Amino acid sequence: KNSYTLPVTLSKRSTYMLKEKLEKKFFPYVIKPGRYSGGELGLIIKSPENKVNYLQAFPDKYEIGQSYLGLQTIYHIVNSDDRFLCERTFAVDFDAEEIMRKENIPLFSLESFRPVKEFDAVGFTLPYELVFTNLLAMLDLAQIPLKSADRDDSMPIIMAGGPAAYNPEPMADYIDLYFIGDAEVGLVQMLEVLHNNKDKSKKEKLELIVKNIESVYVPAFYDEQRKPLFDFVPEYIKARVESELKKEYYPDRPLIPLIDTVHKHLSIEIMRGCPQGCRFCQAGPIYRPVRMRPISEITEQIETQMKYAGSEEVTLLSLSSSDYTEIDNLASSIARKLEQQRVSITLPSLRPGTISAKLLNAIKRVRRGGLTISPEAGTERLRQFIRKDFPDEAIYDTASLAFEKGWTTLKLYFMVGLPTETDEDLDGILDIVNNIHRIGQKFAGRKTINVTLSPFVPKAHTPFQWDEIVDPVEIIRRIYRIKKRCRINSVNFKYPTVESSLLQGIIGRGGRQIGKAVETVFQNGGRFDGWNENFDFDSWKTALEQHDIEIEDSLKPIPFSKDLPWSHILKGVSVNHLKNERQRTSTQLKEYTLKKREDDPADKNNLGMEFGRAKKKIISQQAVAPTKNRVRFRWGKDSRYKFIGHLDNLRLIERTIRMAKLPIMYSQGFNPSMKLSFGPPLPLGFTSETEFVDITFDTSFMPYMAETFKNALPDGLNIYDAKIIFSKAKSISSMLNRTTYTIDSALLPEASILQESIDKIMALESLEIERTKKDEIKVIDIRPAIYNIEMQDCLLVLTLGIGEGGYAKPGEVLKQLLGDKFDIYLMNFIHRKEMFRVDEDGQKFSAMDI
Repeated sequence: KNSYTLPVTLSKRSTYMLKEKLEKKFFPYVIKPGRYSGGELGLIIKSPENKVNYLQAFPDKYEIGQSYLGLQTIYHIVNSDDRFLCERTFAVDFDAEEIMRKENIPLFSLESFRPVKEFDAVGFTLPYELVFTNLLAMLDLAQIPLKSADRDDSMPIIMAGGPAAYNPEPMADYIDLYFIGDAEVGLVQMLEVLHNNKDKSKKEKLELIVKNIESVYVPAFYDEQRKPLFDFVPEYIKARVESELKKEYYPDRPLIPLIDTVHKHLSIEIMRGCPQGCRFCQAGPIYRPVRMRPISEITEQIETQMKYAGSEEVTLLSLSSSDYTEIDNLASSIARKLEQQRVSITLPSLRPGTISAKLLNAIKRVRRGGLTISPEAGTERLRQFIRKDFPDEAIYDTASLAFEKGWTTLKLYFMVGLPTETDEDLDGILDIVNNIHRIGQKFAGRKTINVTLSPFVPKAHTPFQWDEIVDPVEIIRRIYRIKKRCRINSVNFKYPTVESSLLQGIIGRGGRQIGKAVETVFQNGGRFDGWNENFDFDSWKTALEQHDIEIEDSLKPIPFSKDLPWSHILKGVSVNHLKNERQRTSTQLKEYTLKKREDDPADKNNLGMEFGRAKKKIISQQAVAPTKNRVRFRWGKDSRYKFIGHLDNLRLIERTIRMAKLPIMYSQGFNPSMKLSFGPPLPLGFTSETEFVDITFDTSFMPYMAETFKNALPDGLNIYDAKIIFSKAKSISSMLNRTTYTIDSALLPEASILQESIDKIMALESLEIERTKKDEIKVIDIRPAIYNIEMQDCLLVLTLGIGEGGYAKPGEVLKQLLGDKFDIYLMNFIHRKEMFRVDEDGQKFSAMDI
């Protein structure tokens, strides 16, 4: 069970005043309040007294940040130490920012709703360069001065890390401290220094951290040429590498979001680093060396976390998961254990030539998810040059195996604009697509090929860091050369905004002058530049020109002799080694010896690249079909879940069923789903004690199953009743025609005025209101759907119609009752008390009895 109640020690008046303000002025007006209301499964709330208060900040929307595996790790590690607490905050969307500025609401944490500026340290994860304007927006909303030099000792220390921190210079004026590399141990060490030196000034704390902890870069301790200003400051900062991925880095109970996020699966890190050494890839060098986790620890983590996560999918995560030494055995073992729960496993994009029949058999055991193959380049020559060492046959054999194993959709990933790329290489991409299409035609069913063409961006710490950034016009020409020559309807092409890729390269290879342009874009309203719909390249061009940054010059190759802005950051091999790597070219292909993988017994003839020639494995069926029971549950939720929408409630119920391991009936087909039927959706902001879900069980229903379900639900969700439904009745929603809502009368005008309004409405024969639906305004008479309005003790009780007979929304009725005294924040205090059916004879039937 989670604890959502704030500790007594957190009962500061300012905190509660802010929370009350959020209830009245913020949550009712934002588009997705679930992004900001907290309350997730696995939430940790600790008293801040005598602790270092650390805030983990992600400069993008909640849906992106909460899916980031590193956040889970940091949250767990910091909160595991009694000396510290860790809370979270994310970038707020445009609608939320507008309200916060209008109402003077500072950026706050999701755990305690405390203002960000009250924390001791704030750590930003920088996944890539296009989040920099979001970072400045978050500082500004937190009422923290943007520049490090303008902050006094009352402000938190602003830290940063992550992939984009490997060139720290663009945002050096805004960050107090960068930590470069693996942070599992380093962050705790920094917080320990803060804990032991609470009374010292900010400068003294930073000095102690630099003196005692490696991999720390404090820009204020260096001049504009990145030369140390003090004797205690290192000239070069070596990135931290943890020698092993320890079991204790991963939580037993992960933090599970209550709203839909970009990644709904349970992410399990199986390996860090990549053995391939591709010359274009930054992730390879910054996460090197390769560290593989033992199968026993991975399996144990999945079994433990699934008890609390209830996910329908587990992703085995790494930069190159199919290069994990025992990936076939690992995937097969996990798939067998998860199959009974109808939980599938997936892997990120796969390297051609590393995929076996045994691996695909494991992946498809429950459902076939997406399958992404990454050839990267269109010809063997170019792949040899970028060190993507596999022949075309590896791509085709992999595609053939996937089609044979039942996949109907393949995703292919290529880069456009790679060094030495020619039109012949572009035509090679089309050849690969055409050949895979022809291979797909050999198998039954329609096949779809989705092709992503991503502009190449040179990255720091790679052999291609000196290369040119191809002009957007030329990139578009190359992309259209491929697209216009493809005549296959089942092939779909996708590519990101070309200018945004160009901008990533300019910022990622820039110095401190770039930061000034970032600030200008922010001041001009730039936010969420990584989202195509928000990206405004004209604004960036204006800002770059304003600060004397020539775009054309930024695109040109960088001479080997030039000092690079990130030259003081050491990671992996030497600069000379990178130069030598860049100078190497290949005039002929190497001979390839592809590693043969032992296949499973069902595919004995499949060796090495000779994929998929054996009989398909048939899952045995029970001789006698099991008894199936349909059970109706009445459930409800309290205020901690009122900002979670209907679809998110559905997903939470599904998670709980998996956590409880209930024997649920599933649909047939490639993507089996639970047989559930829900009652009418509850409006956002409402609480309830009368929600319904019909669950079809795969075995005879027993009373203990209801108790198991109830115990698995998080605090704030409750099961009130359960009953077997014997009839083949219609859906719950179609059978109900009445609902009762209540609201505390203390929130409303005095009783005599309210009663007068009630009598007036009940005396009307018609009550027309305007209702907007799909951008169309209609005049609706809601009076026939208002069955009763009355005062009961301290509650206003509304009995309204729902369903085919017409309906009235409680907000519409309240608005008519209160007139100009109506405020939309009242919608956050409505409670759904009852839903039922009244037949033509006036007889009332409970939803449990229909």
